[in-house]
Amino acid sequence: MRRIAAVLLIAASAWLLYQSREPLLGPGDQDLMARVMAHVGDINFALPVLGGLLGLVGGLLVLFGGPAGAAISMLGGMVAAGFAVYAGKPFWTPQSPIWYSEAAIGVVMLALAGTAAILGRK
Repeated sequence: MRRIAAVLLIAASAWLLYQSREPLLGPGDQDLMARVMAHVGDINFALPVLGGLLGLVGGLLVLFGGPAGAAISMLGGMVAAGFAVYAGKPFWTPQSPIWYSEAAIGVVMLALAGTAAILGRK
């Protein structure tokens, strides 16, 4: 069960990273790292990416049985959900599905990391 929670956590983190790709879209002749560095100071880009990366790394650690993976994933979920709430982004709007909400994805990441932590206890 812990591995199922870890795979779902990896999927939620990957979805959050996929949603954060929009500022990186641009002409093909421009270097990807140049586009990333141009948006590093933008917290609307940096914090969801940081939350997604922490969730992804923590999910991989949980999947492979490493210690503290669930705690790292919880940090990622807190960064993603906390920033979305702080920035005033809605949790859900009738115009868009709930899986496009950064706050909802962050809460799901927190729940999955907590589940993985409980299931991983010996």
